[in-house]
Amino acid sequence: MTKAITVPAAEAGLVRVFALSLQAAEAQHLKDNPRAESGPTPQENALGSSTLNSTYVEVFALADLGDMPLSDYLVEGPGVARDALEPDRVKLAQLEGWVMIVYSAAFGGTAQNLTPAPALTLIGTYPQEGVDWSDRVDLSTTSALPYQEDAAPARKKPSDAAMSGRIATAALLVLFALVGLMVWVGS
Repeated sequence: MTKAITVPAAEAGLVRVFALSLQAAEAQHLKDNPRAESGPTPQENALGSSTLNSTYVEVFALADLGDMPLSDYLVEGPGVARDALEPDRVKLAQLEGWVMIVYSAAFGGTAQNLTPAPALTLIGTYPQEGVDWSDRVDLSTTSALPYQEDAAPARKKPSDAAMSGRIATAALLVLFALVGLMVWVGS
């Protein structure tokens, strides 16, 4: 049996793994999660949740993973941080039967107090790897400033090579004109 679990408002980036002590048919019913006309779904009942988005809940038989250990699935699938699994790696390897994986998004950002059914045992809560948005970046560089239209860009002085090229071009044009004039006068 798992004691009450508090889910804070706006929780994000956590994965909870529950072992299910259910017969295969009961676990399959939990996986199918049929919506009743009124009242909670089987997954809401099992977790003791007031509202649950079942899109972010996985229920499956460990046999469905084939040769892949559950710990590897948690790293490769949901993106759980590998080092966060180390303390529970042996416990995860010894699980048999069915498991339920619940992502933070299943709670829709609302605070909840879960009272899981006795058939659910919380194995662990693990953080997902992701982008760390907590670090502040200083954007006081010139390139980060907004574009100022009234400030005209400074013109660079042409290099010596550019000036030499312009003089040479002008000299060639003058020579071409003189040769053309001489050919015209001589004919």
